[in-house]
Amino acid sequence: MTTDALDAHTPTLQMYWQLQQAFDHFNVTLFDNQLPQCLITLRSSNRHKGYHHPNRFINAGGETLHEIGLNPGFFTLLPVEEALSTLVHEMVHHWQECVGRPTKSNHHNKEWVAKMESIGLIPSNTGLPGGEQTGRRVTHYIQPDGPFMTACRALIDHGFALPWYDRHVPTEPEHIAQTREALAAEGLAIASGPPPWEQIPEPTETAPGQDAPPRIYTPPERKPSPPRVKMTCPDCKAKAWTEPDNELICGLCKVEMQAG
Repeated sequence: MTTDALDAHTPTLQMYWQLQQAFDHFNVTLFDNQLPQCLITLRSSNRHKGYHHPNRFINAGGETLHEIGLNPGFFTLLPVEEALSTLVHEMVHHWQECVGRPTKSNHHNKEWVAKMESIGLIPSNTGLPGGEQTGRRVTHYIQPDGPFMTACRALIDHGFALPWYDRHVPTEPEHIAQTREALAAEGLAIASGPPPWEQIPEPTETAPGQDAPPRIYTPPERKPSPPRVKMTCPDCKAKAWTEPDNELICGLCKVEMQAG
């Protein structure tokens, strides 16, 4: 199938065709075409930009397939180079699962760090220089003159562009901008275009007489958790936590529990 066949009536194919082309391009340019195919999915999450899940899918013949999941909300918030770096981050996990030696207790081990650095993505749990490089939750920043940026520019120059953007984003754009500003202050700014959310026009389909809805929807502010106090049974020492004005009776001793 060619891109000419991906018209406006096939938005699913439009979206996944671009992601597949990106995977194939980076597989050749950054991984020497070592990576087997996997299933790329789009899944919204408030916790991750992306993830790799070994053997997530299975077919009728019993063959299993790894998954790379991507959060489409970050494709809206991030410049395309940064969004694609998430795909490659997960491709390194895919590489380690298929070619390297993954560690079950730590998805970001020293082998993973070395591979990331070799392709120009620098691991950091803060997303900034000086962060921890190994551990359970590690992101990365981009080496401006590294192999990833070279491969990424070639892909974009070849016409890569996402056709659709998730309007429900996982965080405020200002949080993303703060990280980019901090990287620029460290001399690690990358040459990129503006994030898509700044360029997307207002939605065109609105009811007569109604204001246009916002371009993107950011998460609502979290309500502060009510204060809680510890209550202790004076007889059996059982403990419970509740709001300050509540009175609790121990279910075993049938006596009033006391604060503390």
